[in-house]
Amino acid sequence: MSASAARGIHTDDELADRLEKSAALFGDLSKRLVPRFYERLFARAPGVRRLFPADPVAMDLQRDKLAASLRAVVAHLRRPEVLYGPLRDLGKRHEGYGAKPEHYPIVIEELVGAMRDIAGKDWTAEHTADWTTALTLVANVMQGKN
Repeated sequence: MSASAARGIHTDDELADRLEKSAALFGDLSKRLVPRFYERLFARAPGVRRLFPADPVAMDLQRDKLAASLRAVVAHLRRPEVLYGPLRDLGKRHEGYGAKPEHYPIVIEELVGAMRDIAGKDWTAEHTADWTTALTLVANVMQGKN
């Protein structure tokens, strides 16, 4: 989809191609990327830890949910309108858990940082820009900004 705008979610085929290719650098999201993300997030913002399950089994389920959400975003890059409703619902749930607008930029930075950590030497500045753009769009929809 070229320059698609689905209720504020903008993407294009070139960005979608780059995101799909870079997503392949992460391997199994549940095993590597997502645990690294939470490690980074809780180190940077220990106060947000209380928003997540204390029970290890429940936290494993939370990791799986985040991995599934990331896979869905990548799978629907060319049809972002499919994501709008689920992302708005996800945002409402996060608000109910206590997520604040100021948490979103931290989550984006730490998720992109975890991606960089996992990808290692294959990571580029373009990857950082692409994922920051995509995750900012996701965060905006989740917060009802788009």
